Amino acid sequence: MYDLDPPALYAHESVLAREADRERMLRVVQACGRTMDDVLVYADDQLYDLIEKRGFRSARRRMGTLAEVHDPALLFNTFRFDGRAPEAREALAERFSGFRGHLADALLGYGAFDWFCAGLKDDPHRNDKVCRPCWRLHFQQGCVHRCRYCGEGGLLVTMTNVEDYIQQLDKVIAAHPWQETYLLEDDADIPCLEPELGCLGPIIEYFGTVEDRYLIIHTKTWNTDWMRSLDHRGHTIVVWSLTSHTVSREIEPKSGTTEQRIEAARRLQEAGYTIRYKFKPIVPVRNWREEAAEMIELALTRTNPDNLSLFSFAWCTVDQMKEMLDVEMLDPSFVRAAEESVEAVAHTLAKPFPEHKRAELYEHYLAEIKRWNPEVPVCLSTETWDMWKRFKDRLGMTPTNYVCGCGPQAVPWRRKLDVNPFAVARRVPVDTGDDGPGVYGH
Repeated sequence: MYDLDPPALYAHESVLAREADRERMLRVVQACGRTMDDVLVYADDQLYDLIEKRGFRSARRRMGTLAEVHDPALLFNTFRFDGRAPEAREALAERFSGFRGHLADALLGYGAFDWFCAGLKDDPHRNDKVCRPCWRLHFQQGCVHRCRYCGEGGLLVTMTNVEDYIQQLDKVIAAHPWQETYLLEDDADIPCLEPELGCLGPIIEYFGTVEDRYLIIHTKTWNTDWMRSLDHRGHTIVVWSLTSHTVSREIEPKSGTTEQRIEAARRLQEAGYTIRYKFKPIVPVRNWREEAAEMIELALTRTNPDNLSLFSFAWCTVDQMKEMLDVEMLDPSFVRAAEESVEAVAHTLAKPFPEHKRAELYEHYLAEIKRWNPEVPVCLSTETWDMWKRFKDRLGMTPTNYVCGCGPQAVPWRRKLDVNPFAVARRVPVDTGDDGPGVYGH
């Protein structure tokens, strides 16, 4: 587990009601150098007061905008599969000015399974990005890595009742035969509290028992050696967001370094896991070309990923970028292009850099990748349709048939999809007692 110094520890009373959950919490608490005396135990009727007085919402600011960044507070909770999610969400939103989403769900004990409607008619961004509709799995909310562009600090909420979770997950998987792979977490880095928490291991081993279904873990961690002894049976895929030397040390300060992530991948591949990389986010620091070449050589000579993805630093305006990052670290041509393109990128998620500058990054990365492994599939991650038009011939794939790092049909070593991922995706009602859809729903 990471060396953490949380400013506060919280536990819902349900965590103490079952010995297995209590023991999981206690192992993490002790690993932080604390005891049960340091844990504030609360009941349902105290949650609103905690949200208001302990700053759970105000803690969520991009970490590069803060004068100081500390480890997050830890809050232990249990999933509720009681069918009361809709009214609980509405009551919380009414009390706290529309407070909704994954953090709200985690505090309430809901949001275990999330219908992500990417590319479908209900997706408000379907014309601005290429991604795939699917069920996504959640178990934590928040992160310890302190990445300067991220707003998931301040509070990390983790569930503990993994046995209940797996029982309900089994229903979701059985009802959706078109979905072959399941991403666990897109707003937490779930290996960080392991193995003390003792929840990720059972999920990995559960997938080892499910025929033709695979778990995907997306991470920036170095903390995966404990996974080597698990009975995964080749049904877990680990995807590292891989960033260059400067980015991993200066912009993602508590994550694994470039070298640590690659070594963690090598050791898990040695233990039979499928490994892959997303070069994400590609931050154009001043010597980004040299650092990219060094990183790609290291990754592709020490490991054999089954696919790769590319994604530029994005999802913010140029002014927000300047608040989060030290622009003196960045390639001046990219800063200048972002400043000159404010109006051109105003209506796209892929800002602050204009398309031609993002393409410059991808061209270089592709050339370096092909130098070391000309056969590995490479795709663009959550990029625009226009960028896909620009690169589809170079990539040898289209927005419909590409295999990515975490999509719902991204099984190990598949080269192209043989189905239309937008056409086969069909959400089936499942009686889990946790009526997702969280922030991505209907």
